[in-house]
Amino acid sequence: MINSEEKIKQLIDNFEGKVCIYITDDKDNIIKYNENEIVETASCIKLFILIEYYNQILKNEKSRNDIINYYAQNDYVQNGSGIIQYLEDLKLSSKNMACLMMIVSDNIATNKMIDYLGFDNINNTIKQLGFKNTFLNAKKLDFNIYNSIGKTTALEYAKAYEMILKKEILTPNLCNEIIEILSHQTKNDMIIRYLPPKYLEEKGSDHAFIKYIATKSGGLGEEGKKDIINCRNDGGIISTNLGDYIVSIFISGFHDHYFYADNPASLLGAKINKIIFEAFEKNNGLII
Repeated sequence: MINSEEKIKQLIDNFEGKVCIYITDDKDNIIKYNENEIVETASCIKLFILIEYYNQILKNEKSRNDIINYYAQNDYVQNGSGIIQYLEDLKLSSKNMACLMMIVSDNIATNKMIDYLGFDNINNTIKQLGFKNTFLNAKKLDFNIYNSIGKTTALEYAKAYEMILKKEILTPNLCNEIIEILSHQTKNDMIIRYLPPKYLEEKGSDHAFIKYIATKSGGLGEEGKKDIINCRNDGGIISTNLGDYIVSIFISGFHDHYFYADNPASLLGAKINKIIFEAFEKNNGLII
């Protein structure tokens, strides 16, 4: 009987694009493939923007109650994810803007957060945390200007979640606040698609198998430009009553750039996490 790593390798071998993964449980078992290859982050870079937000709160340089203004005439950016593009002028707290950036992956909210925190500050903190291959490329999520949002590796993206889970950055309370925001993620179809519906419905309740799922996904299509990299990415923490595991999946180089539920890249990522989840449950908290 083949193990979870072999099952995943078979899926990857039968896929047309490039797949990079890094998966680990809290017993230090690891499944990895192309984990050090530098790839497009798409909206996954927003995790690092959120980390910098809380870094500046920790240093008392920013407050959750700071007001950030959105002026449609000046700040509007067409296309991309989120809801602000459909709204009129707004005044939001920085915490609410950060939540929009993460929970609905709002690109205009992200642009406002980059301006608010400082592009260089975000990248400097990423470096200070030891991530040599992760950086924010775009000062503004506008695909008329930029072809790439950011770069990372499957390993470094997983390590960021590991540092948050183990409370190795910021403070324990701030790490918990990050996890709380990520656990309300609405753009997590890749991670949750093939998980048992009963488990998802009961998630977070007393005696539920899944305590929380804290993730951030990202994806790019052609966006009207041929030099945009097609990618579907996702990663985060799956916390259960057997323990936790961290999954990081970056898929690129495929031809079907359209955003729909059955995109082959999205389905591949969902199948990979399904294999891991089932092994984790069967093997008493081990991914292998």
